Amino acid sequence: MTKLKWIFILYWIFILKDPVAAQNTDRYWVFGDSAAIDFRNLTNPVPDMSILRSRGTCASICDSAGSLLFYAGSPNVPPFPIATSGLLRWGYAVNKNHTLMDNGDELIGSGWYQEMIIIHNPANPLQYYLFCGGITQVNKGLFYSIIDLSFNNGLGKVTQKNVQLRNDTLCDGITAVRHGNGRDWWIVVRSWKGNGVYTNDLTCYLVSPLGVQTMPTQNIGIPSTGDSFLRMKFSNAGNKMYNVSAYGLIERFDFDRCTGLFSNQQTFNGLNSPYSFFWGFEVSPDESKLYTSMIYQTFNQDTSYLLQFDLNATNFAASADTLATYPQNNVPGILKKGPDNKIYLSVTSLMPDTCFDYLLCYETADSVNSSLSVIHSPDSLGTACDFRPNSFNLGGHKAYAGLPNNPNYELGRWVGSPCDTLTVGITETIGYKNNITVYYDVNWQTAFVNAKGLRGKKFTFELYNINGQLIQQQQGVLDSEYYTNNLSMGGFADGLYVVRLKTEKEVLTTKFIKR
Repeated sequence: MTKLKWIFILYWIFILKDPVAAQNTDRYWVFGDSAAIDFRNLTNPVPDMSILRSRGTCASICDSAGSLLFYAGSPNVPPFPIATSGLLRWGYAVNKNHTLMDNGDELIGSGWYQEMIIIHNPANPLQYYLFCGGITQVNKGLFYSIIDLSFNNGLGKVTQKNVQLRNDTLCDGITAVRHGNGRDWWIVVRSWKGNGVYTNDLTCYLVSPLGVQTMPTQNIGIPSTGDSFLRMKFSNAGNKMYNVSAYGLIERFDFDRCTGLFSNQQTFNGLNSPYSFFWGFEVSPDESKLYTSMIYQTFNQDTSYLLQFDLNATNFAASADTLATYPQNNVPGILKKGPDNKIYLSVTSLMPDTCFDYLLCYETADSVNSSLSVIHSPDSLGTACDFRPNSFNLGGHKAYAGLPNNPNYELGRWVGSPCDTLTVGITETIGYKNNITVYYDVNWQTAFVNAKGLRGKKFTFELYNINGQLIQQQQGVLDSEYYTNNLSMGGFADGLYVVRLKTEKEVLTTKFIKR
């Protein structure tokens, strides 16, 4: 038996028993013009190098020890050839040795800023999804490619390329968050209609061992202008998502990591307010502050700003505090929270307008574009946040306007939620021993539920599918310590189901597979 096969077996025995143990990390950033940061020592991150050449779009992923696995970006300027079809600039995947991955060229990518994201395949310990959003009219839609690290002695190979999930243009702000079960993932995108069409749609894609499943689109929040410049990010806990648009909109939604549903929209800043054309943003670790880079009018002809807002202020707009002012030709770009809980900011030194287009200017490194600015205490108000401009030197490499669009890989399961079924015990008890079992008969297409040792009298029975959606509920009164229920499953899809029986004195949970 090969070494890789043994790794696969051990993964399924130990890692899938506890999904958190299989965590990837965000400890190696790759961005800009050959820039990188190694965060394995959180108290002393150090600059490194890459072969990336991107004005913005980039994503990377590490193993649980923080060692780089691979990265991706677009557009592909030298050393890779440039596509010649108008605005299209192909993306590419690069292995941990900083060479082009086997079959890693000609991936969908338009050369924007946050159009790529990397997610582990829950069905295979050695495979990863690279999701790419088609922002322009050339290759529009949502695509994914499969990267398999079992090839080439761990250097990987792109085994499936540019699988299309939809064919409309998307906003430049693809994001992701771990499912409440601690294993699966939610990918979130928003469409860009253009031509003055305003939209407020959000679509989730569930990445599970069954593959990629499209969830129903939600229309929620304020319709924002038909412009592709939009960023979306989840909070540290994954239970809230922030949406910031180029035309001044800042809103927050509650997010259910079990069902993939958004709710409770809150508006902090409206469209076309005095604070507009937000380029990038980040939320402080404690979610009390929001930081934005703001550009006025034309990219390199007007003053730009780094702003801090107080999310707890009665008057959000009035809480704006200018942390930095940037002159013409210096443009603050993407903000990203690091593994050390500091917030990093990229700043571009621009030449003529043509230089900004697709990175083809090869500008000389200076103190602005060869470093990152850092907010050391982002939970603190005003100057106490300790903003230090151009303080993290990149060792001669350049940042441009992007930072990695990496999700919170280290977010675990949603403890106590209905979909928290992969790592909790089969039976939950409160103070005394009790028991619940389910026997599924494939011929009868029936799940026989039995519980004993119950102490409560009033019960609520719930049935959930793999997405954490409640699909059946019953309530009643018990006349003994036993409970039985014969569930007809003939009309339901195959897969994992969770049953939960609650009384005023206990909560019992178990799961079964319909096949």
